[in-house]
Amino acid sequence: MMKNLVLALAVMLFGYTASAQDTKALLDSYLKVKNALVKSDSKAASEAVAAFSKKISGEKDFAQKATLLKSVEKMNKAANLEKQRAAFNDVSVQMWKLVQNTAQVDEPVYYQYCPMKKAYWLSSEKEIKNPYYGSSMLTCGSISDTKK
Repeated sequence: MMKNLVLALAVMLFGYTASAQDTKALLDSYLKVKNALVKSDSKAASEAVAAFSKKISGEKDFAQKATLLKSVEKMNKAANLEKQRAAFNDVSVQMWKLVQNTAQVDEPVYYQYCPMKKAYWLSSEKEIKNPYYGSSMLTCGSISDTKK
């Protein structure tokens, strides 16, 4: 009886730890996409989106997996920076749902908003660096919510 309880606890703790790493890895991959868009670097954004897509595909099933993958694939097919940026809001909204509903991300994540595009993005920094306009309106936006 005690042996079964210990085994069950070990499995639960291992599962929790594994998914904590998965969420963190997805967030890190997402932030690479966001940072490439901030720099208005379409080539780097395409590479980061392809890596992000691969990362999502390799994960075990989670609530937003299919929707997130569909949104990322739309970005993956975008032919230019403007189309990448247009598809980025859907990716950001899905990532926020994933990050917001987990206790496994241990650093602050800021959900930021661009009033000009009526679009959101996630950031690990409080400072606004708008991925929808890049250098032309780098600091346009505000913090809508924070996951601590």
